[in-house]
Amino acid sequence: MVSAPLLSAPLALVLQRCLAALRTPLSATDLALTLALLGAYAAWALPWGLRNGFLRRRWRPSAPRPLVRQALALLLMPSLVEELLFRVAPLPRPGEGVAIPWALGWAALALLAFVAYHPLAGRLWYPAGRDLFHDPRFLALCAGLGLVCTVAYWASSSLLAPVVLHWLVVLVWLDPLGGEERLRHPGA
Repeated sequence: MVSAPLLSAPLALVLQRCLAALRTPLSATDLALTLALLGAYAAWALPWGLRNGFLRRRWRPSAPRPLVRQALALLLMPSLVEELLFRVAPLPRPGEGVAIPWALGWAALALLAFVAYHPLAGRLWYPAGRDLFHDPRFLALCAGLGLVCTVAYWASSSLLAPVVLHWLVVLVWLDPLGGEERLRHPGA
């Protein structure tokens, strides 16, 4: 039987990381880096996704109210929840005394878990994404997003940096780049 102190120590560490990441504001430098990372991700993901047919230019202006509602919902899930689960909780923060090779190992495991989570989510609780979340092109875009979110989090120590990145990427993918249509009609 596992004793309570053995279980409570990892939970306390995760809680401490989450609270610290929530309390850490974005400096102007952190915001500039976050936007630069968004630009770097877009510079790779857009041409690659358009060239292989996964991304499609489909923008048609949405009514403001549903767009705001969708944007707020996406801020919570997937952005905030997934960044807490796959960046903040597993990754050591500066000052925790974790050696760089170990920190990179945790980052690699967290990135792998982030990518693997999507097909699992499609199978277990998000059936609209079942086929789409198994598409290797989607998973490659997830891996790229996870990587830039990891860099943004480590550089800023703030939850805001990866949440903003994740949120903007998903928001743009769903409407202007055909993600919503792909979720509704996976074979399209």
